Amino acid sequence: MSAMIDGYDVAFFDLDGVIYLGPNAVDGVPDGVAALRERGVRTVFVTNNAARPAQTVIDQLRQIGYPCEFDDIITSAQASASYLQRVLPAGSRVMVAGTQNLVDEVTNAGFVIAADADDSPDAVIQGYDPNLLWSRLDQAGYAIQEGARWFATNTDANRPTERGLVPGVGAAIDAVGSTVSFRPTIIGKPYAPMMEEAVRRTGAEHPLFVGDRLDTDIAGAVGVGMDSFLVFTGAHGKHELVRAEASERPTSIGWSVASLLEPPRVAAVSGRSATCGGATVTAQPDGTATVEGDLGTQSAQFDALWALCQLSWSGLVTDPDAVLDRLELIP
Repeated sequence: MSAMIDGYDVAFFDLDGVIYLGPNAVDGVPDGVAALRERGVRTVFVTNNAARPAQTVIDQLRQIGYPCEFDDIITSAQASASYLQRVLPAGSRVMVAGTQNLVDEVTNAGFVIAADADDSPDAVIQGYDPNLLWSRLDQAGYAIQEGARWFATNTDANRPTERGLVPGVGAAIDAVGSTVSFRPTIIGKPYAPMMEEAVRRTGAEHPLFVGDRLDTDIAGAVGVGMDSFLVFTGAHGKHELVRAEASERPTSIGWSVASLLEPPRVAAVSGRSATCGGATVTAQPDGTATVEGDLGTQSAQFDALWALCQLSWSGLVTDPDAVLDRLELIP
C-alpha cells in the first residue's frame, strides 16, 4: 500500500508539538518514526530551540523512545553559528543574549564572546533562554544602537508544553526591537538559513518537513520550495489551517507523524465542490460551505478538512465555520 512518505528520502521533524510535548513523547510517534526508518527514510530532528545543547536533546529523545545520533539533530544554535561563520570575519566579537549552549556554539565557531555592550561587540545574537534577565536585553539594545550587527536564532512567539503555551524568544526580540528601527537577521524557521543548513548537512534530494506550526515549520518549507506535512498534535489546528496564507499552506495534513504511513490525502476539485476520500465539500453562493459523507472517524474528518482547505484557499469559501464545527475530532 502506498504511503504519504513514499518518494521522500529525508523527513525533517520539528520537536515541540510534533515529536514530544514537554517531557513526554507524542502518543504513537516513536513507533511511527521507527517505521519510517524501516522504509529507508532518513529521519532528522530540527528545532528552533537554541537553549539546549544537541546532546541534551539527543538524551531526551533516547529516553522517550527515539534512537538518535548526533547527526540526527539540527538546532538553531548550530545553524546560527554556521551562518555567522559565513557572514562575519573570523575572530569577531559577539555578544550572546541566550543560554550557555548558544555561547558554546558561537565560541566553537571561532568567535570571541563579548560580555556586554562595553566590550564593543561586532554583533549581537539572541536565542531562547528561560532564565534571561531584563538587564541582558538592555545590554543587547545598547550594543545594537552603537552599531553591532543584530542576529537571532528564531522568532517563535511561544512554545508548546504539556501545560500549554509559554512565551518564546520572539517576545525578547520584540523588547530589544523597541530600541531600534529595524529587525534582526533571523536564522531559524521560517527563514531560509535553517532550512538550507538542514538540506546541506543531510544531502537531501527530496525532503519533507513535518511540523505543527504554519508560521514557522510550514512557512519555512514553502520558502525554500520544500514539501511539508502539518500535524495536529501541537500549536496550530483546523481554524488556522483553512485561513492560512499561500506562504503557510502545507503539501498535506494528518493527525501525527504516524499519519505519514497512511495513503496520501488527495482532494479533487470540480467547480464549487472538492472531494477527498468519502467527503465532499461544496461552496455555497454566500461563502459558506456544506459537507456530505460519513464523518464518523478522524480520518474521514481529515479528508473533509483537506477538501474544505482547497475551497477556502481558492476563495470560494469565506466562512468555513459550519463545516469546521462538524469536524469535532480535529482540534
